[in-house]
Amino acid sequence: MLLAGDFNCIFETNDSTGQKHFSRALASIVNELDLHDVWDATSTNKGYTYYASKTASRLDRIYVMKHLQTRKTGVKTIATAFTDHFAVVLRLTIDAPLPLRGKGYW
Repeated sequence: MLLAGDFNCIFETNDSTGQKHFSRALASIVNELDLHDVWDATSTNKGYTYYASKTASRLDRIYVMKHLQTRKTGVKTIATAFTDHFAVVLRLTIDAPLPLRGKGYW
């Protein structure tokens, strides 16, 4: 299971530099489903995805089940067009063979 989205709330105090909008409902869902945040809390990049004039928040997040967390090879934020949020990009390894170039997959 993978849960991703623009939650417009925070889960932990360090997810925002400004006003804190906690969500007990999100916390309950994440805890009951035993989901894990893919962001590396030890990173120097805080993973903020929304910036306002004097604040920054991590509103856009990806949660995964534990077995997917072990397959993570990277996570980062990137600027995107036509939105005031950054995108969160998650990279996972898979067991499927890589497709060969040429006819077939596109």
